[in-house]
Formats: sequence, C-alpha cells, structure tokens
Amino acid sequence: MPVTGRYAVQGAQVRAGLELWARRAGASILLEDDGSRPERAARLHPELLGRACRFVLGPYGSDCTRAVAGERREAVVWNHGAAADDVQEMPGVVSVPSPASRYLVALGHAVAALRPGAAVALVIAGGAFARFAREGLERAAGSLDLDLVAWFSFSDPPAKIAGARCDAVLACGPVKREIELFRSLAARRPDVLLGGVSPGLAAFPSLLGGDPEGLIAPVQWHPDLENAPELGPASAEVLADAEAAGPGELDYVAAQAYAAALIAERCLELARDDPLGVARALRTSTFFGAFELDPETGVQRAHRLSAIHWRSGGRELLLADAA
Repeated sequence: MPVTGRYAVQGAQVRAGLELWARRAGASILLEDDGSRPERAARLHPELLGRACRFVLGPYGSDCTRAVAGERREAVVWNHGAAADDVQEMPGVVSVPSPASRYLVALGHAVAALRPGAAVALVIAGGAFARFAREGLERAAGSLDLDLVAWFSFSDPPAKIAGARCDAVLACGPVKREIELFRSLAARRPDVLLGGVSPGLAAFPSLLGGDPEGLIAPVQWHPDLENAPELGPASAEVLADAEAAGPGELDYVAAQAYAAALIAERCLELARDDPLGVARALRTSTFFGAFELDPETGVQRAHRLSAIHWRSGGRELLLADAA
C-alpha cells in the first residue's frame, strides 16, 4: 500500500479499510509501503508471500498493479485499487472495483441528471486509465442526454479550456492536475458544472484547499447505498466499526480494500489450492456491492459505480448504480 508518494492520500484510506476488516476478522495484517512506485510494489509482493502471509492484497494504482501482475503471473493478485481495464484482464488478477471504462459514463449520467442536454468538454490525461475512461464515455455518449463537444489534455492552457462553448467540463487525470484545473476553471467559469475522479475522495476539500460545492464525481461506494450483502457486514456495521475505531470518514478506497479482503478470504476458504478458480466462478456481494468476474476477460462486471455531488460540505449521493 502507498504510505508515501503520489497515492499516499488513497493509501490512508486503504489502511483504514484493511484495519477495520482485520479487527472484525480477528486477523493480523502486515503493511508495507511501496512508495507509490511500481518497481517497489513488484518487489514487495513476492516478499510478502514468502513471509507466509495467507494472502497479499494490492497494491493501489493501476500502474503499480500492472507491474505486480506482469511479474507475478503464477500468483493471484487480489486487486482492490486498479481500475484500468487492461490490468483487470491480466492473468491472475481478481478485481473488486468497476473498470475505468465506466468512470466517465457514471459522470455522464450525473451531468445528464443535473443538466439535461448539456454540452460537455473532456480534459483527459495520458496513460491507460484515462484512455479507457474516455473511450467508455465515447461509446456510451449516444445513450446519454449530453453532447461531447470538445477534447483537451492537461497541457492545454486553462484559458483555452474555459473558452470552450460547454455547460460542463469533466476531467480524468492525476489528483494534483485535476485540482489545479478545478481551481482555475472555477475562477474563470463559475457557470460550468465541473466533475472528475478526485472529488470522490473524502479528503478532497483539504486537498482542494477550498469549498468543493457543486463538483461531481464517480464513486465505487457510498455509505448511503442500500444493500443486503451475502458476505461480511452491512455498510451500517462497517460505519459503526469505523466510528468506534476513530479512523475518520471512509470513502470508496477504504471500502474496496475491505471488500477485497472479504473476497480473498472466502475464495481461500472454498479452495485453498485454487482460489483463482473459485474467484472466476464466484457470484456474491459485500457491503461494497456485487462481485462477479467476466468469464472471458476477467474484468469486474457486476459491480456498479455511483455518482456524488458535493453539497453543503458533504458528498451527497446523486445517482446509485450509474454505470
């Protein structure tokens, strides 16, 4: 998990989720910092397996998980923090979260709900995650009540992006780059609806250094989602445990790490010698949502993204099961 480096904010949530799972499961956990570096993550994974860990979760981030799965083709990679579609398709990867190709689709549904018929501009980073997200939205655009009118990169001047004739700007890129863009566009175009991946984090207001009122984001989980899980505690129980333990507000990053531990634990209970085979055939649900892997690609196909809207200092659930 990333204690340091560019994923450190998400790493704090990963730790909170895993510690809550371990407390309820009566398990001991060994946490190692990969520094948000793919090469270190790839080195740590076999080291932890060699230390007699029952299973190894993570790492976080598509780049780090891609590195682990590429080096560890004979091992199961319990994936809680990599959404890039190509990573989820790699041999041995068991993915809990929805793939990247659904992220901007969920945001598109949110825009359509708030501003039907909106003209939308996209600001997309380089890299596989953002490419899959963009391609997913472009495929779904015809079924959404919006119009994609402009495409930008994060290297484009904010003034150029602000000059686009649009009602909404959706961003998909690193947290820092998204925040810089939101600050600039909010000052230049207060009339435009802004959305991205980073506003889904509980720590977003402190990262932004201001009020995120009005921003929208896709989320893999929200505490107001109603479900009756087949496996593990319900969301209300997890939140009660969190309140008692005092780790602070949980977001979807914590929830997906917790859920990955539940899935790994169940697969090993059912077949210690073939947990991957069990995972490929498993259909179940946790408080995080549904779990089922596509039998041909290995991509998570049952879980659904939702969308939040920052209102009055909180992440209000805008749409459940948006994509």
